Amino acid sequence: MRICNTYKLHSLIQKLIKSTLVILLKETVKMVKLLCIKMGGTVSHFFQSGSALLSAGNHRGCSEQTRTRIRTVFDALRANPKVTAHRLEGLLSQIPKSENILVVHNEEGYNLLQKCVGINNVDMVRWILSRNTDLNRGPCSFPLHIACLKGYDDCVELLLKHGARIDVEARMCWPGPHNQACEERGKFCVPDDRADRSSDKLQSAICYAIDGDQVETLELLMQQGEDHWLPWQQKRPLLHIACERGAWNCVKYLVAERSEEINQCYDEYYPIHQAALRPIKFLELLISCGASTSVCTATQQMTVLHLVFLLGKKSAEETLQTCKLLLDHGLREKINQADSLGNTPLHGLIVRYALEEARYGYDSDNQPWNKWDVLHLVRFLLQNGARPSINQPGNSALACVLRHVRDWEFRYELLNMLLQEGGNPNVVGRDGSVPLMVCLVPLINKDPLHHFTHTMKVCYLNCVRILLKHGANPNCSSRSNLTPLHVLMFSASENMTLGRDLDQNMEFIRSLLVLLLQHGLQTNIQFSTRAHHIWQALLGMLSSTRNSCDMQHVYNLTLTFLQYGANPDISIACSTCETSVASQIYLRSAGSLPVLYHYVILISRKDDLIFDSQQRFASLIWLYALTMGHKELYSTLAALLRAQEAGIIPVRATALCALLKELNTRPRTLKQMVRCVIYRCIDRQPGLNVNKLPLPPSLKDYILNFEQ
Repeated sequence: MRICNTYKLHSLIQKLIKSTLVILLKETVKMVKLLCIKMGGTVSHFFQSGSALLSAGNHRGCSEQTRTRIRTVFDALRANPKVTAHRLEGLLSQIPKSENILVVHNEEGYNLLQKCVGINNVDMVRWILSRNTDLNRGPCSFPLHIACLKGYDDCVELLLKHGARIDVEARMCWPGPHNQACEERGKFCVPDDRADRSSDKLQSAICYAIDGDQVETLELLMQQGEDHWLPWQQKRPLLHIACERGAWNCVKYLVAERSEEINQCYDEYYPIHQAALRPIKFLELLISCGASTSVCTATQQMTVLHLVFLLGKKSAEETLQTCKLLLDHGLREKINQADSLGNTPLHGLIVRYALEEARYGYDSDNQPWNKWDVLHLVRFLLQNGARPSINQPGNSALACVLRHVRDWEFRYELLNMLLQEGGNPNVVGRDGSVPLMVCLVPLINKDPLHHFTHTMKVCYLNCVRILLKHGANPNCSSRSNLTPLHVLMFSASENMTLGRDLDQNMEFIRSLLVLLLQHGLQTNIQFSTRAHHIWQALLGMLSSTRNSCDMQHVYNLTLTFLQYGANPDISIACSTCETSVASQIYLRSAGSLPVLYHYVILISRKDDLIFDSQQRFASLIWLYALTMGHKELYSTLAALLRAQEAGIIPVRATALCALLKELNTRPRTLKQMVRCVIYRCIDRQPGLNVNKLPLPPSLKDYILNFEQ
């Protein structure tokens, strides 16, 4: 009895193990099939229908008679989109079942099934599906995708029943004509060609249902598609897609159906980031359903405000309402938060206006923002706590304005507002330059002043003036040790070489120079590694003069420097006037001498100057002679006399030699000597101090302009 019971127990255990293994095997096969469905492609086709690969139906041809009949069907559908298969039975019955009718296309490039689905002719769709057609192949515009886009639920159910797969992705040319190179359309399409295209990228049926905002179709597909997800897989973030596409009905459905996606990050963004770019009702809905407004993008660390300004295409009024909603629901604490590049929302707003100015990436239908809209938005941000963003460490908003905004009048208005709200003009920008350098550096470019109108020049001067008024350092430098003085001298030299609108451009540069000198620009510091003083830079400019008329511009700049502290007695060593070997030996032995010496030597080498009938070079020599100290002047004149005797100054320069002789033999007048004493007493800065002297206007002008 015991042996019998043991045998029965053993047999029962074997049966249990066997049944368990069978169940596990079935579950494994089921899981593999589901996995292959997700993988797509030919492997999935093999599991779904093993005979599909072996069937010749996928490669069936079509006779010319059948093509003619199908074209007749196209004509009938064009005449009556609701025509039934029963009405066309006489024609359809003549089409052999062995032929593939889907290889025939109409003039738009679509087959009969695509056409019937597109016009929602369910009866004709049912007849076509009865011919064992393949629904998951084709270059684009799959029948299921067309039905989902338009929300034709009857067609969707019918197509799903006959094997159309939800997870297959394809492009969409419909409702426009089919493009034979649709797979390359995203690269080479004409912008206007996108108007009637649903999608230039690969998408599944669910995405097309969302594109069409077909909530009932979406619900149907979600019910059908739940079985395709494995337990460990993340579901497709449909709420993200719906917010991105602006599908209002789908968003309302998904916030309730998939509430776990409301604060889920996918592909850098949260749903609220996409909703903020849509009409404000999207944002209100997500916030009411618990969406956090303080979330940032994963890599760039941009807040919702960043995206509203940088990517949004709303009107200024809609943008303002969006900002108010966000700030009232938790984003006020992050109004000064910078992204990974150091840009705060205030920076983003400035860049947005620059894009509006250029109309970059915007359709002509969108009303562009005007400067008053932007000023209103900037003022709103500042009133709500964005003042610290103006002086963002390493990324000055003032520099951002000067770098991106083209309209000089608006630049001034925006700079004025930011400076009055506490902007520091000495905070560096992202490239290491302070706002003043960002403003001046474009003058280095070839011929920028040629394109400046009078209004632009006035606004340019006003921008520089307001920066200096609020404490900008005129002796600042960039990372490459470029200073405002370098920029202006280089620009002056370039304009001398180009000679285009020279008088107006040189006067503008001189006005900028005077503005900087009035606010403390230093002139007696080392100018560069090659030119140790500003006088050497002026000598270089003199050597590049095209004719004697250009001497007046060199004179004006020299007078300006002398009026604001440049020392004419400083001894410099200059190589620009060294020509022959004999000259080099002599000049090296002479050592360092004041700029007047080098100026005369340089003039003596330029025939167009020494033979000038108006002797324009003389005014500059007199200017130096009337500002130099007594000892320095006559030691320089003695050195020039020795150079003349040594043949360094050519004998043919008769006018120059006569002028040097006159300077040597004719002493200064008492009035000139007194002026020289006053000039030294006011620290060689009559431009700053002459108005403080208790003198009549005529004497002030005499001291300021060094008249003979």
